[in-house]
Amino acid sequence: MKSLSVIISTANQRILGLNLKPVHSDVCYVVVHQVYDASYKNESLPDFISRDDVTYIRLDYPGLSKSRNVGLSSVKTKFAYIMDDDVDFDLEKMRQLVDWMEVEQADVGTCQHIYQNGLYPYEYKQNVFKHGKLSLAKVASIDISLNVDSVRRRNINFDERFGLGTTLPSGEEYIFLSDCLNAGLSIKYFPLLTGIHPVLVSGTDFFSSPQKVLAKREMLLRVFGAFGIFYIFAFWLKKINIVYKRGYFWSFTKLMLIGK
Repeated sequence: MKSLSVIISTANQRILGLNLKPVHSDVCYVVVHQVYDASYKNESLPDFISRDDVTYIRLDYPGLSKSRNVGLSSVKTKFAYIMDDDVDFDLEKMRQLVDWMEVEQADVGTCQHIYQNGLYPYEYKQNVFKHGKLSLAKVASIDISLNVDSVRRRNINFDERFGLGTTLPSGEEYIFLSDCLNAGLSIKYFPLLTGIHPVLVSGTDFFSSPQKVLAKREMLLRVFGAFGIFYIFAFWLKKINIVYKRGYFWSFTKLMLIGK
């Protein structure tokens, strides 16, 4: 019986560029395909849809967090790995990750990815460690593996107000992981490189639209509650030089600190 499901969210025509790995004895896929673009003319689906190791789910509405939740609810294996449709992933490293999670008794495991230009998003540590709220802020969604039963027993899902396809287009992975931590789950980092991501990533632009700025503000309020305003100010202080150089000082400051 397979023990790992890779949940891949894709939308509209993007599914045509999705390349799954050859059949693996211990891995299966849940492909959640959101079709909501009027220009998408129901082109023929890729051949992999008919594979025995693939569960294909079509939705007629947007929302990345909604896609993740549908995918998680459809998993029948012990472990699940969250994945995007533009990442070249390593199944053997993913298997090593869940094996390591079992040894370390981790409910949620995070790992590493690299960009196609050979650079890392930041300097990863080379030792296993237990996450706290601050270290979780660096984790990308494509670096997350989880014990499905642990998450289901505590009824933890992605907050569907956040993520691409909503008016708050980021922050859903940090909220999800924080909810896991608050529920008492063990979240550990493992020094394994599992994926290669295109250089352009949505998370690096947090200031160019009101929706992106408000997503960060609302994310911090969601995670830290009454103390969120202090973390909002700290985030503003940390990022203000970058924002100033890009010409978004006033709009970023007003929305981040005041919320309107």
